Amino acid sequence: MTPLISGLASVASLLFNASSSGAAKPSASARGSDASPAEPSTQITLSKEAEALSGVAGQSAAASTRGVAARSSLASSQGGSVSAESFGELLTQFGATQAQKEQLTAGFDANHDGNISQEEFMKGLGDTSGAKTGNSELSQAILQLMDQGGNANGVVDGKEFAQFSMAFIAAEKRPA
Repeated sequence: MTPLISGLASVASLLFNASSSGAAKPSASARGSDASPAEPSTQITLSKEAEALSGVAGQSAAASTRGVAARSSLASSQGGSVSAESFGELLTQFGATQAQKEQLTAGFDANHDGNISQEEFMKGLGDTSGAKTGNSELSQAILQLMDQGGNANGVVDGKEFAQFSMAFIAAEKRPA
């Protein structure tokens, strides 16, 4: 695992564990007392925890594209990618439709080589952050899938972001 994905995995794991133990958000008790189901949202947003993870992913992708030779050679020596087919299977686990799978696979596979590299994945996650990029069609599709795989309340929390990130790492480790 490269330092890029390792850092995100560590942060994601911490958030996932904190969220699973009930220590993640004080607002969880307020939501629990609300008996009405969450209204579907046309614009999915990121919680503070997910925004932080997205920022880490974006910084890692930016560092990678600046041509850091050590990271590039490490990534290429370890494979560091998931086939488009495996990525589609990952998206299916999160409830993606065929149209969503095609859109997201094409969006993440920036160099159109049929594989989603760690750098491409990190860039895609990083693009979900911020006022400008978080509103793009691709970013919204990613966020919708993350939210759909969780509690579908219109906000991607740290746990949902971490689950999606960890699913990519698991897919990357599977033999081709």
